[in-house]
Amino acid sequence: MQVDQEEGGHQKCHAEHTPEEEIDHTGAKTKSAVSDKQDRLNQTLKKGKVKSIDLPIQSSLCRQLGQDLLNSYIENEGKMIMQDKLEKERNDAKNAVEEYVYDFRDRLGTVYEKFITPEDMNKLSVILEDTENWLYEDGEDQPKQVYVDKLQELKKYGQPIQMKYMEHEERPKALNDLGKKIQLVMKVIEAYRNKDEKYDHLDPAEMAKVEKYISDAMSWLNSKMNAQNKLSLTQDPVVKVSEIVAKSKELDNFCNPIIYKPKPKVEVPEDKAKANSEHNGPMDGQSGNETKSDSTKDSSQHTKSSGEMEVD
Repeated sequence: MQVDQEEGGHQKCHAEHTPEEEIDHTGAKTKSAVSDKQDRLNQTLKKGKVKSIDLPIQSSLCRQLGQDLLNSYIENEGKMIMQDKLEKERNDAKNAVEEYVYDFRDRLGTVYEKFITPEDMNKLSVILEDTENWLYEDGEDQPKQVYVDKLQELKKYGQPIQMKYMEHEERPKALNDLGKKIQLVMKVIEAYRNKDEKYDHLDPAEMAKVEKYISDAMSWLNSKMNAQNKLSLTQDPVVKVSEIVAKSKELDNFCNPIIYKPKPKVEVPEDKAKANSEHNGPMDGQSGNETKSDSTKDSSQHTKSSGEMEVD
């Protein structure tokens, strides 16, 4: 009885586990089928052919403007650009007048003060003040040409004063440069008179011209300096800086080609040059080498003949 019960229990347990195993086996079979189907699908996609075709694109503008209306818009835009440009130029001209008034009035009280008389100072100050008031009243909105004319009118009063100031600042340097060049040429003339071998090749007639030119230049310089020293700063200069610079360039162009003329090269006679070439070092050394080579050749021949006698 016990054996039967054990067998019966064993069968029962086997029966209980059999459905689960079938479910497990069924599930495994189901998974395997799905994976096989996916593999076949992937292989089909890999082996598939790809075909490229042109995709036509058509463009159509909706509510497009007419050509006449578009041209009118372009024309209006060009007019607005030109109007903006003219307005900018007008404002620049107005600002130039205002800037000149402020700048010149400031200089009148500083650097230009010594170059204008008190009467002219008062007169010019009134003109500058009237111009400033005009800019903020009647001249607030004027055409460009009105501002250009106003600036030119102001410069008629200001430029002479500015010129006196610039001449006074630059004149000392220009005079100094011209004086140095005159002194340099005078030293060359003095060396030429003292028979300096550096200048003994110069032509006496040309040196006489240089000496006369330097004498005239020195007289011109001294006369201009003396006349300028007698004037006040408010008066126009006797000589301008441009004239002094031109005189300096004229001196260089006239004197330098004469005083800096190079010495002519001395030509050596052919007979003397040939004699020197025969007695120089390299030729003697060359003959010595030839004699040495001949003696070496003779000694080698003597050795060879003696060797042949010994063999015999």
